[in-house]
Amino acid sequence: MDLRGLTDEILLRLLKAGDDKAFKEIYSRYWKLLFEAAYHRLANRETAKELVQTIFLRIWEKRQTIHINHLHGYLQTAIKNSIINYFESTLVHKRYLQHVMNTTASACEGAESIINFHELSQAIEKAIGSLPEKTRQIFRLSRFDQLSIREIATNMNISEKAVEYHITQSLKTLRVYLKDYQDHTW
Repeated sequence: MDLRGLTDEILLRLLKAGDDKAFKEIYSRYWKLLFEAAYHRLANRETAKELVQTIFLRIWEKRQTIHINHLHGYLQTAIKNSIINYFESTLVHKRYLQHVMNTTASACEGAESIINFHELSQAIEKAIGSLPEKTRQIFRLSRFDQLSIREIATNMNISEKAVEYHITQSLKTLRVYLKDYQDHTW
């Protein structure tokens, strides 16, 4: 059966039922569009491919539970968020490296400070990585992009209360993960 003439809505229903041909049609219909959007922003083919593949992998893995109303819009938002997350993680690592360089230049404790900072960096990454995807995304938008609660709510099409809840949960998780580092002075 040729699926090229089917609407996205029908393909999504077939996908939810586990039809791998429907998934392949969705993939072939949208892969290039997502890749071009990612490549345009990243200027790196491998990273763009990796982000797109991850989106499609998640769709396939969550095909029975995922709720998508408009496939094109969902995929555009997914690639945009993937690019944002990629830039944020790159920026976080650059900030950590810069902090380490600044710390080593001015710290009296030398190697011990670097080790402590490295451990703290790993603990922060682990804590952020343990957050559910939506909570992690909201936390990064709040703390790294410094968006307001209202801006995040508007961008993600959720209530401001939901944004506040996710930020609160993020901070609670970070406190637990970082409790051993609270007494350190940087």
